[in-house]
Amino acid sequence: MVDAVSVVRATPPVRHSLGSKRQARRSGATEAAANVRLAGADEIRRWDGLILQSPDEGNVYRGSANIDGMVCQQGVTPVYLIVNGHAVTTFRVEVPLVGAMWVLFGPPVEDAHELAQSAKAVAAFAEDQGVTAVRLRTQLKANSDDANLLRSYGLTRVPAWLDDSTVIVDLSGSELDVQARFKKRARKSIRRAAQEGVTVDRVPATDDNCRILYEMLDATSGGRFQIPDLPASAAVFQRYEATGDGQLFLARHEGDVVVGAFVAKFGKTALYLGAGSVRKQPGDPTLCGLGGSRAAYALQWEIMRWAREQGCDRYDLDGTPSSSTIADETHPRHGVGQFKTAFSHEITDYLGAYQIAVRPRRAWALLQLEICAGRVDESPVLNRLRHRPVRPNPDYVWLHRGRRGQRRLRGVEMK
Repeated sequence: MVDAVSVVRATPPVRHSLGSKRQARRSGATEAAANVRLAGADEIRRWDGLILQSPDEGNVYRGSANIDGMVCQQGVTPVYLIVNGHAVTTFRVEVPLVGAMWVLFGPPVEDAHELAQSAKAVAAFAEDQGVTAVRLRTQLKANSDDANLLRSYGLTRVPAWLDDSTVIVDLSGSELDVQARFKKRARKSIRRAAQEGVTVDRVPATDDNCRILYEMLDATSGGRFQIPDLPASAAVFQRYEATGDGQLFLARHEGDVVVGAFVAKFGKTALYLGAGSVRKQPGDPTLCGLGGSRAAYALQWEIMRWAREQGCDRYDLDGTPSSSTIADETHPRHGVGQFKTAFSHEITDYLGAYQIAVRPRRAWALLQLEICAGRVDESPVLNRLRHRPVRPNPDYVWLHRGRRGQRRLRGVEMK
């Protein structure tokens, strides 16, 4: 579901004081404490409605369907928080030896100052819940000044469960208006797919159809990224379909299924939740087998048509190289980025996930374990020995210490 992205040099984090009051006054941050509590039973029943009332209108990942999916796929425990009157989807993750951490998809703050104060309040509340560290992933856009502010308050950039860069397609206006905003190659490829006889069907998320999509997703992964197993994937797809919030798509060329996707919606936003295509050679995930059919473009256009019918005015393609690395041909997701940016010229870079320590030594150890595991996973030498076609991702800035990491971080955060 997510690529990890994040942190600057890993130093032992400070206690959750978030810096001195003098720092706060100098930066203009408010000293008002955020109000944090657990949601009541009635609020949990109305969770999706509360999320949609947030200032940022939430996203698919904060909705109840994804909460169920995370429990099924990851074995995490949902925590329903109310922060400053807003519903904040949270997951408790138990980590052997170092304790539990809370991962917040939010809170829906307006700026980094408010995020710093919310982090302080949540950390204080979490201390009574036996938590080692709190991680917050908001929808604030990337900005180097905000990143510096958060670091000055003792927050540390950490791996995120969500992609920190994406392409969002504007679905407003007529179909002609939508396509007019595409790059020329996208419009041309959609027409070419029709000429090639490509058809795209909206199919029910039956066990058989989920298996077809899963097998293509597994072949596309090829060990380059982790995916849930078939039962967990099917359960998630079927959960979204049951509430009318998701649709499975399969595209065929010359009678054979060649590419598929599952898309979920929340409010006025549709999300590209998972997709896969046939491979050119069995066992080689790096070579797409779609040839010149342009089936992937036809698939995306049908997804957008469905999303518009559902009342969505935005389509989140969920994951691309950052705006600073989109032209890097060595990036492991370069091809993905080139494909997705055919539908929108703009890449949205988010500020990323930040951690505040509740138990500093354990929180520091947690991050060191993640950094070590990430470096092992991206090691060119080890991946050659394991025959894994994995290349280092320059957007994983949290893997890099010192000046090198700072340079990469600035490159990702500057707009």
